Amino acid sequence: MPPYDIVDTWRTVISPQRLALYTLFPIFCLLILAITPPQFMGTRLKQVISFPLMASLLINPFSYRDEINSPFCLFCQMIPVTMFQRFSDIFWIQPWLYKKESYVSIAELDHEIWSSVRKAPKKDAKQPIKDKKFYHLFPSMLLNAIGFDMAIAWVKTFTAKDVYEMEANPSIKYFMFFCAGIMLMTTLFNLVGNVMQLCYSVFVDNGDYAPEEWRNIMEYPLAGTSLEDIWSHRWHKVLRPAWVACAFKPVFFMVRKSTNNSPQGKQLAIALASLSVFLASGIAHEYVALCNTGWSIYKEHFMGQEMLFFGLQGILVIIEKALGMWLKTVLPASFIRSPLVLMARNAYVLSVGLATFPYFINSFADWGFWKFDNLTPIEPLLRQYLIQTPYLRPFCGSLT
Repeated sequence: MPPYDIVDTWRTVISPQRLALYTLFPIFCLLILAITPPQFMGTRLKQVISFPLMASLLINPFSYRDEINSPFCLFCQMIPVTMFQRFSDIFWIQPWLYKKESYVSIAELDHEIWSSVRKAPKKDAKQPIKDKKFYHLFPSMLLNAIGFDMAIAWVKTFTAKDVYEMEANPSIKYFMFFCAGIMLMTTLFNLVGNVMQLCYSVFVDNGDYAPEEWRNIMEYPLAGTSLEDIWSHRWHKVLRPAWVACAFKPVFFMVRKSTNNSPQGKQLAIALASLSVFLASGIAHEYVALCNTGWSIYKEHFMGQEMLFFGLQGILVIIEKALGMWLKTVLPASFIRSPLVLMARNAYVLSVGLATFPYFINSFADWGFWKFDNLTPIEPLLRQYLIQTPYLRPFCGSLT
């Protein structure tokens, strides 16, 4: 069993304000550097200036934390490492691989920021009517906040030891824990999407918005009917632009070049490039695991687990895609889309998720789910009700 009582001795405790300054301010500096036109600053100079700033994106989150290693700490780990990957493309991959200047336009960055929640307008499409006001978003925000609190109220009762014991002895409670984890992420990310939409409506569209221009950040992945459906359509795309830029595009470019742009090599290029996105995500999650477990424990117990999780997902997506293309030639579309087959496909997706879930959650279990704050008054009341009700208590974790 992995350790479930890790004592953080490798990071210095600082205030949240200083943590934000140390981990996020370099991103702002690198953004300014990236959008500076080449005629004002050349690529070589940008690379020299970017090197210490990019190094700080990896060093500072591993060196500092706030007092309780709060969810804000996780944010200050994941965002810097993902931006490190994005800036690697801008300052190093573009000049070396594509022979382009180290530059990205403000319009491109703006699209990347909003692409996870705002649909790209179609060419020659009719301009949608913005017939909704910003306050129409409030019910959705409230429902997502309540949904998050309902899920986290139960999850907060579990310790790392509880999680490891459930993995060793799988039961319906472990499946419920898996589903609750997905639901709390779904509601939390969709709430973030609501807030982003609210800000855009108020500050850009004068308080108006057209519903058809927007989408949920997460489209309820528990209802997915294939792994490709999960990762391509239902899972959040907040960090995807960085992984597409630093992994998908370079791998696709190199494979296509090595196969002389042959039609036969295109599918291979897409498959390897898609797998590289999963591996880039795995690297980012490995870094967060390292920050929260320390080098010695990470090396002994957790190294490679996130890579294994995301690598397996990527390989299975590729196999799914190939199998699906073949099945379409031998099975009627009406059968593939029939309710019974869709239910079987959903069961397969949940089974794969449950089987691989330990590789994802183990390195984060000791972090402490109890650190999540409630968003509404419902969470503490519901948690106490779950703990104090005799017939519900066995389904909870060991925390009270």
